[in-house]
Amino acid sequence: MKKYTLTDFQKQYPNDDACLDKLYHLRFDNLICPKCDNTKPFNKVKNRRSYQCPCCGFQVYPTKGTIFEKTTTPLTTWFYVIFLQTTTRNGVAAKELERMFGICYKTALRMAHQIKILMAQKEGVKLSGIVEIDETSITMKKSNKPTYGYGQDTVKNFKKSGKYVAKRSVSIFGFAQRQGLIYIKVVPNIKSETIIPIIKDKVEQGAHVMTDKNHSYNVLKEEYTHTSVHHTNNQFVKGLTHVNTIEGFWGQLKRTITGTHIKVSERHLQKYIDECVFRYMYRDKQDIMFDAILSRCAS
Repeated sequence: MKKYTLTDFQKQYPNDDACLDKLYHLRFDNLICPKCDNTKPFNKVKNRRSYQCPCCGFQVYPTKGTIFEKTTTPLTTWFYVIFLQTTTRNGVAAKELERMFGICYKTALRMAHQIKILMAQKEGVKLSGIVEIDETSITMKKSNKPTYGYGQDTVKNFKKSGKYVAKRSVSIFGFAQRQGLIYIKVVPNIKSETIIPIIKDKVEQGAHVMTDKNHSYNVLKEEYTHTSVHHTNNQFVKGLTHVNTIEGFWGQLKRTITGTHIKVSERHLQKYIDECVFRYMYRDKQDIMFDAILSRCAS
């Protein structure tokens, strides 16, 4: 597998002009001037993030409409953060970006979240063939004082300081196509009425779906070939049937959240999931991950 190394990155993007030039060619390659129909290459405007027609002076702005629009942070910093997000195994925390680049935490967090939005899963693509389906949960901290009314999934732990910590267990549901796509979503619960419509929307009818023995999956046999394993009976593989692929992703996701980011807001949890999904989908194509993000910036 080819690698996109730090040396490669530094050679390709030594300064802001190189970064801007990349965005220009992604968005306006072979541009014909809309004002005078000139086909000559546009020229970079000195000290501005724009390119100008050599005949009539019409200008285009490569950063307009992208995550870089109106930013005062150097493009080299933005590009390096994208490089880190696509080359590290578990991503980079906003606090680490704050320390590394000497920027405020608010700026670091915004940059990280904007990049995660670009990594978001594409809707409308259905999974087929053998599809593993599973669910998990992540415990999210709610407050540092006694709190009531969060429902049955709330757990209250008594800390040594004598303060209660209210926690909410957030449900996460997903599918993994063998040797293919993966789709993960935060859901309110894992009841049949919640997850079955998602399955029908994201998995092609007639696919071979594999699950554990959760009773919510019992109705799948009506539209899919459905086989399952019984984890409570220590059955994890039955012939070709298992959910080890999706469970391996759960492990990676939880290591990213608890190991790299330590604490994640429930409101932004889907963004962190999308980041992990993106990195998983490109796990064998690390050399094109960076350009994939930039291409989404320009689209």
